[in-house]
Amino acid sequence: MTDTAQLRDIMVAALKGATDVGDNVFPIRDWATWSGTYPLAYFEAFEEDKESLGRQGGQQFTVTATLPLMVRIERPAAANNVGTESTQSALEQIKGQIERALINYPPLQQLIQHMPFIRSKIEVDGEGAKNLGELSMQIGLEFYQGPEDFYPIPTVPLERLTVDADLRNVFDTTGTYPDPPFPGSVTPAPRSEGPDGRAEGGLDITFPS
Repeated sequence: MTDTAQLRDIMVAALKGATDVGDNVFPIRDWATWSGTYPLAYFEAFEEDKESLGRQGGQQFTVTATLPLMVRIERPAAANNVGTESTQSALEQIKGQIERALINYPPLQQLIQHMPFIRSKIEVDGEGAKNLGELSMQIGLEFYQGPEDFYPIPTVPLERLTVDADLRNVFDTTGTYPDPPFPGSVTPAPRSEGPDGRAEGGLDITFPS
């Protein structure tokens, strides 16, 4: 089953080591493992919309997920806004790296129909001894979910098959046999047709586990 949480984890794998952020890329549940160094990228809680494909048959949906990604960096302040410009340039470069990494990552693209949107915003705070920059992205992923995703069929492994043959062409018109394989199917004596409760042949098949 394809779902948004799975796609988010695949995106984390796609981005680790693929941008100037390095390995500092985390889903929301892994924020606590951050070492405190910048740059840093992390996914926030996602949004999801399911649109039905119609009333006929099992439930089918086109799912559009929005995954918010935040990137934060620090740069030393410098005269003449050089530090601010450097911070913004660094974020612009990371933005392009993120887009290329996701668009060219086969494990992600194989599970989605397309990426309907990528929204980006860069903000830089140049007040203080350090320039703090933030890139916020909203990445849209569209994918399909159908009956196979919502109605898994429970199965029990088939270990043995037994076939008993008690034919309708009666062999014994009056006999009564103990423990017939299918007692509810036995024609009471005296009988002019079977089954009479006597297994006239059989087959046992044991399947390997």
